[in-house]
Amino acid sequence: MSSLPPKICPCQPNSAKARRYVDCCQPIHADITLAERPEQLMRARYSAFCLSLSDFLIDSWDPAHCPARADLEGAGPQWLALEILDSGQDADTGMVRFHATFFEQGKFQQLQELSRFHHDGHHWRYVDGDAEWQTLTPGRNSLCPCGSGKKIKRCCTA
Repeated sequence: MSSLPPKICPCQPNSAKARRYVDCCQPIHADITLAERPEQLMRARYSAFCLSLSDFLIDSWDPAHCPARADLEGAGPQWLALEILDSGQDADTGMVRFHATFFEQGKFQQLQELSRFHHDGHHWRYVDGDAEWQTLTPGRNSLCPCGSGKKIKRCCTA
């Protein structure tokens, strides 16, 4: 990590269910086998993207689909919010449908994905997903897309 770990876990910072990072995704970042369900791995992967934990991302990716390390390192978007819409598993396969909101190149955007997971006998791995990207266009008086509940003019763009 490039700095001190966050107090609140990035996977749900503005939620009523917000948990401390040390009680949520950090244990999974230290031991990937602690992710017992695809949704837990998805939350840990989102937090790893937020925290630039490329080693964890590579370890959690199915080797046949994993991008090069260089593609995962460096400046990326500012991830703002994760919303899990649906998740499930059947034996060694699983899925998670989610929205992830981010800020990049001066624009709020949202990734909507149906992710596929596979349990390799040791731990869950992200295989791939059907992704759709959308640019969000909130007005100055709109609620911020990060989920803070604040107006955008007093939140992420202030």
